[in-house]
Amino acid sequence: MKLRPRRLGLFLAVLFLMPVSALALDEMIGRALFRRAWVPAPSSTKANDGLGPLFNARSCAACHRTLDRLPVETGADGIVASDHMVLRISDPQGSPDPVYGRQLQSASVTGVAPEGRVTRTKNGYAPGDLAYGPLAPGMRFGVLLAPSLRGLGGLDGVSDEMLARFASENARRDDGVRGRVNWVTDARGLRRAGRFGWKASQPTLAVQVQTAFALDLGLSTPEHAGPQGDCTAAQTACLAAPMGSEGGEAEISAEIVSRITSYLSSIQPPEPTAAGASGLSSFTATGCAACHRPSLPTPSGSVGAFTDLLLHDLGPDLDGGATEPGVAATEWRTAPLWGLSRTLANAAGLMHDGRARTIEEAVGLHGGEAAFSRTRFRALPEAEKRRLIAFLSSL
Repeated sequence: MKLRPRRLGLFLAVLFLMPVSALALDEMIGRALFRRAWVPAPSSTKANDGLGPLFNARSCAACHRTLDRLPVETGADGIVASDHMVLRISDPQGSPDPVYGRQLQSASVTGVAPEGRVTRTKNGYAPGDLAYGPLAPGMRFGVLLAPSLRGLGGLDGVSDEMLARFASENARRDDGVRGRVNWVTDARGLRRAGRFGWKASQPTLAVQVQTAFALDLGLSTPEHAGPQGDCTAAQTACLAAPMGSEGGEAEISAEIVSRITSYLSSIQPPEPTAAGASGLSSFTATGCAACHRPSLPTPSGSVGAFTDLLLHDLGPDLDGGATEPGVAATEWRTAPLWGLSRTLANAAGLMHDGRARTIEEAVGLHGGEAAFSRTRFRALPEAEKRRLIAFLSSL
């Protein structure tokens, strides 16, 4: 696939009649690519084909209609209509289903049956209308919501060494908090600290972008070379469908990945309100700051994301069903709390699947390493608890 971003960049520069730096140009092009709708191959415009054959969305913006977390929309039949919720599948060790792969794709190109739908039931979310038969024995499933995209560039700047230091400090704690780095191997064979994704499985923002292209849009990248996306060997119609790559080229080039990464890195973190500033001391005293570190040091300063980017075991109430290799189903990367006020305002739900409607409900689900902090939160005098909730609601 041939895309000529330099020509697009020059066009944009002329269009706005203003001097544009190379970095700003990358960000502008990246924003346009983020919003671009991709189409199945073969297309008369090779610059935007290769979608699928199985996919969940047609563009990055379809899963992130705004830069914030959004509520899930379901129809009267219980079928999830939102592109920003996906259903993952794995066995207890994190291996994908032999037929459906890692993720249930709800859309497809002509001639290929969509894998199924995500359906809301009285017990949560489940796969429905499965087109290729039941899941393999022992498979587990769970849904994930698309997170906010604000401030990701800052998280990308935290060093692997700093995350390893946090984990080492946790080993000396006496409150049950441990937390560990999810060490992963990148495409060059280097051992890196994972920091993006619900399971901290992606070491950089660029790798996270490529994983989203591969799983959600079925587009190959330098990191995920197969043009068939999450299509498995058992899905013969999917494998036979036209693909967008030519001569071994990735459908999404390294240049496209770089431009989109530049755009995402440019998005500033959410600004907290001043309403709950007095609750920080309670936040620390209850032990919440042990995992949700208010600030992370970077080479250029610090980021106030309220996370340590480590994996923590949060107990059986937060068993996510599906998982990834080397990560327990009850282990989760500490979710950044910046932007929590926007999530609450959007009524988007808290936790990985939006199951908690309020901060108190979310805290109540925290077990495992967070059980001690949950107990201290519940024991707070009511006035102090209100101050702490107001603080969190202001982030």
